[in-house]
Amino acid sequence: MKLKLRLSRERKDQIVDELNDLGIVVSEESELILTEENYNAGEIYCKDDTDRVVVSLSEIVFIESMGKKVYVHTKENVYTTSNRLYEMEKKLPQEQFIRISNSVIIGRHSIKRIIPALSQKYYLTLKSGDKVDVTRTYYYKFKEFYGI
Repeated sequence: MKLKLRLSRERKDQIVDELNDLGIVVSEESELILTEENYNAGEIYCKDDTDRVVVSLSEIVFIESMGKKVYVHTKENVYTTSNRLYEMEKKLPQEQFIRISNSVIIGRHSIKRIIPALSQKYYLTLKSGDKVDVTRTYYYKFKEFYGI
């Protein structure tokens, strides 16, 4: 039996050894795929108007939830995803992304300007030109993340 793996680096070596002991061959040519729950391989799957698109995590400026839709913003385009914002928050690497409000997650390197405001808030201008707010709920988490 052959099996293709989609796992984090930390677990992959251990799982490969265990599968080899059971007589299971790990191969990229297999049609059977074992995938770790939060595995993302540095990309997410989105939709534009008509097609499915693979978006690299490094391209993402911010992710925004409006109503029941979740939008993935890059410097050039805006895509939709079927994932909910809380699901995206779990899937994205915590060292690269941070939630700043109930409806927005931003990329670590996407901020152009931070403007402090009264009552524990920040107004952010992103490299894409978009403006978003850090709400009071996420204020301390944001400060700690950026070392402010």
